[in-house]
Amino acid sequence: MEPKVFLAAGFGNYMTESGFIPERKQEILAYYNELHENGALVFNSHVNEAWGNNGLPPEECMRDDLRALLASNCLCALVDNSGSNGVAFELGYATSIRTPIVLVTQVFSDLSSMIRGIGEILELRVVEGALGDPAVIKRACAEVIELATKRANSDRFWDNKDITRIFKFT
Repeated sequence: MEPKVFLAAGFGNYMTESGFIPERKQEILAYYNELHENGALVFNSHVNEAWGNNGLPPEECMRDDLRALLASNCLCALVDNSGSNGVAFELGYATSIRTPIVLVTQVFSDLSSMIRGIGEILELRVVEGALGDPAVIKRACAEVIELATKRANSDRFWDNKDITRIFKFT
């Protein structure tokens, strides 16, 4: 089974009048492409919304994010110092549904106590370093693939396609 990954990164703070900041786009695409090259199916809001060119209304944005988070085997969160409300929400939601998380950040100890505490209740792997550093990208994506594959292949009976038949849902 192909692992499904939700790739989260700040959005609004990187939009300008001329569009999404190219350097940040390349950084996010580096993770997106690395994950694809390693066999993952990837959901990313930036790609979903054509880097801001096809922005979704709030209800569609929320719907798409929640559906993708529910279906994902792992969340890969690129957390910088921009203070993205969207990424904070996605981290919280993934935590509430116990989705494993790989958090990529410059300095983990600089993040809020809430974010640093995620690892107390679920599997959290932290990769520190410059988000655009190729070595950081490789290391983070390897962690994501490992966690996502492990979860995709786990015996989570509620994900079974036969669940309707097994529990006689009608």
